[in-house]
Amino acid sequence: MNAAHRQLLVHVGARQVPHSGRTLLDHLRGTYELLTQWECNEATCVAGLFHSIYGTQTFAHSLLDHSQRGYVRSLIGVAAEQLVYFFSTTDRNKYFDNIGASDVMLLNTIDGELVEVPSATLNALVAIEVANTVEQIPHKPRISRGVMEVYTRQCEAAKAVIPDEAFRQCVRVFAHHRSEAGLGDQQF
Repeated sequence: MNAAHRQLLVHVGARQVPHSGRTLLDHLRGTYELLTQWECNEATCVAGLFHSIYGTQTFAHSLLDHSQRGYVRSLIGVAAEQLVYFFSTTDRNKYFDNIGASDVMLLNTIDGELVEVPSATLNALVAIEVANTVEQIPHKPRISRGVMEVYTRQCEAAKAVIPDEAFRQCVRVFAHHRSEAGLGDQQF
């Protein structure tokens, strides 16, 4: 994370917002670090660092609103900001239903319009969502069996488009959580 990115996140309050038993800044940094370890491209890594600044369907606290997209774009780049915008405005569960499709249309939950998402963009969104999940699990001691099953199915679907190390990390983190939470052993 470069100094300008950190300064922006601090300026908009990411250190004050609670997230998964820590601060949002901690979570965003952890997501970025995973994507970097997985050797994702720069735009994907930076988008991971900012993935929930506009809020999401499941994280309603926005640090910036969509009217500030131009400002964010000027600081993190066009490709990274587009990923952040899609992450905040589309149904992330649909990413996994569309892996491998060449023409993906996702519903923009803000304006109700369908947006075309190229497969490379979808793959980046999948990587961000997997990193988002893997980063949070160790900090959330109470995740139900049903939710863990959804995460497992998503990771299995993502295997085709995420780096091998990302998939291996999913397997390790999920297995450790299941063991610690007494959820039994579900194999990939």
